[in-house]
Amino acid sequence: MGSKFWVVLGVFAALLSHLVLANASSSFTSPILVEADKWVEIEPSKALEIANDYLTNRSLSEPNDDRLPNLSRDDTDQRIRTPISTVHALIIASQAEFNLGRVREALQGLDKAEAITKQYHLLFLELDVRILNTRLLWLSDGEGARALDALRHIENDLETIRKGQSIANRTSYRIKILQAEIASAENEYELANHMYQKANAFIPQAKLSKWAVEYHTAYGEHFLRYRRYNEALSELLLAYWTAIELNSSDQLAHINQLLAQLFMQRRVLDKALEHLSQAADFYGNYPEAPILADVLKLMGDIYFLQGKYNLALVHYFNVIDHQATDKNIEKVIDIRISLASTYLQLYNYPLAEQYLTRAESLLSYADYPALKARAALLYAGLAYQQRKKDKVIEHATIALELSRSLNQTSLEQQAHQLLALGYEQQGHYQEALAEIKKANSLRIHQQDQLNQISEDAFRKQKQFVEQGLHYEAQDQKLKEALEKQKKFQKVALGLFFALSVIALIAFRLFYVSRRNKAELKELNDTLFSHARSGLPNLRLLNAKLPSSLLRTQSHFEQWQVGELIHEPLSDRLRFVMIDLPFLRNMYLQNGYKSGLELERAFGEFIRNKIENPARIYHFSDANLLYIEPSIKPRTAESLFEEIQSWVDEFEPNRHINRIVRVGMANYPFLPRAYTAINDKELLDILLIATYMARDVSMKESKSHWVYLKAIDNAPAASLATEDIRQACRTAIKQGLIKVHSSSQNEDGFKKILTSE
Repeated sequence: MGSKFWVVLGVFAALLSHLVLANASSSFTSPILVEADKWVEIEPSKALEIANDYLTNRSLSEPNDDRLPNLSRDDTDQRIRTPISTVHALIIASQAEFNLGRVREALQGLDKAEAITKQYHLLFLELDVRILNTRLLWLSDGEGARALDALRHIENDLETIRKGQSIANRTSYRIKILQAEIASAENEYELANHMYQKANAFIPQAKLSKWAVEYHTAYGEHFLRYRRYNEALSELLLAYWTAIELNSSDQLAHINQLLAQLFMQRRVLDKALEHLSQAADFYGNYPEAPILADVLKLMGDIYFLQGKYNLALVHYFNVIDHQATDKNIEKVIDIRISLASTYLQLYNYPLAEQYLTRAESLLSYADYPALKARAALLYAGLAYQQRKKDKVIEHATIALELSRSLNQTSLEQQAHQLLALGYEQQGHYQEALAEIKKANSLRIHQQDQLNQISEDAFRKQKQFVEQGLHYEAQDQKLKEALEKQKKFQKVALGLFFALSVIALIAFRLFYVSRRNKAELKELNDTLFSHARSGLPNLRLLNAKLPSSLLRTQSHFEQWQVGELIHEPLSDRLRFVMIDLPFLRNMYLQNGYKSGLELERAFGEFIRNKIENPARIYHFSDANLLYIEPSIKPRTAESLFEEIQSWVDEFEPNRHINRIVRVGMANYPFLPRAYTAINDKELLDILLIATYMARDVSMKESKSHWVYLKAIDNAPAASLATEDIRQACRTAIKQGLIKVHSSSQNEDGFKKILTSE
């Protein structure tokens, strides 16, 4: 069985070689290629399909293509592929072809990739392609000397183009790791160690990375090949825990295979089976994965060593049913020999002979000395059970010669044991005793090797103890830190709940305040807005105007007694009463619904025309009150024309009465007696002026304005009566109040006042 383990280990070596390069070169610019690269080792057929689709469905863009500057780094334009991404796709396709057993197609794909790198001067990428080409050639033909020579040329070319340190380090790492693997396979143990250590120098040490996992995995496998179990275990466990920390499940599955191989050779079978089960859990998600067949085969071998032959048969038959098995004749022969060996242990000699015969027929077309030696041992064992004395000696002798040529101690020992049994059946006891002595000698040699391994382990026990003591101290510190962390978490949790309650209360108060403000605003809008036009209404005017005038009066009195430096009311207000006949008649003309819409539209229109600090109020159904500061000089006529323009601009296509009647007055009304006129009296004066404009407008059927202005020397006593309207008419007749109007007929105004 020992030779069988080395065959499996060799298969794992090839798979790991592919894995190291695939992951180390995973700096692909396209998400599609990143996805394809993940499938190279797990399901190479799927990776090949994705890469070929990428190459077929996209056109190659030249460097001077106008589309290239607009491409993002992730190659999202699905119509084209860059030269770099094309090379990456060819690399993936070649690796997949190689893993599927199509070596010639893989090398042809790499030739295409190298040609593209040379055409577009992709210097570092060209070296990557050459390294991969060297690896695949070495794995296919096993000529390590030629591969090392090719790597020396690549290394020389790298030194001539070394520019970016990180890129050069990546390429140097690939060269050194491949040199180390070749040296290890060529039985150059010390040289391989040296190359692995050199490769480690090019790995970024600042943080954990997949490079580190790959390196420790490859280094551990190197030690495993030379049965340096302690060193192999150290490297593989380091890779194992790093892969767990990085959550790299594919790398972890591969490391589990190697750990299973290690424990299997040390005969710690339960631990080996545990790691293999973890690997099988991962690869079981990919039924077509070629590696799954190797995992199942190894699990069958462990069950065989445990004496669980039925479980071993189940796993062996699963391997036979896997599609990857038929593509590799060595695996086909190996599984049939394993089945024959299992049936031999179950005393099912016909089936054992049947599978052994099939394996022998395939071995006649292939040169696998280790498998031939195992087959010869099985033939000898089967002949011994069937009492075929001469056949036992014949096949055991063949197995002995093959095992010696392979330097396989375990196979050689089994051959001597079978020879002893064969001679014993023939009655040649002296020869049988001699073979038993040789077998025991080989067994003692193997035990000495195991003892030597145990001695090496004992020598390192001091280091392990020291590390354990350090670990205990660190563990105690960790417990203390965790205890403090728990206390802090409790305090933080209490504060969090307290702050949460406060935040909820604050949020509730904010919500209630915001809702109350919204309700208050809605009430104010409803209370102080005209129900139809939406303009500020008379209620708002009555609420604001008296207090404003009262405040003005107070300021004026303070100025009179010297409490204020600046004279108040230096900036006067202009009050304008606007009478719009169409607002009075629009419901009769258009109906209630259309009238509402028209009045609302007019209100929005007028609101947009008013600029701060001017104000406008909906005084009554057809009357608006407009108030503006008289800071900038303007004539009454210009103000009237502006108001007329507003009415003319409102829905010019609608047929409405555009006549405007305007009454105007300033506040304070009496220049020498600022506080003589209150708010209600001022509104009465405006209504008189508007009435005069309305009367003239009705007679002439056009817009008119009237502006009442008291003379500078008008006494306050002239208006100090309870009937402000009568006092105003009297002041107009006496000339104390001048009537300015768009009509020059003063006699007409006096008749209006007399008739009133």
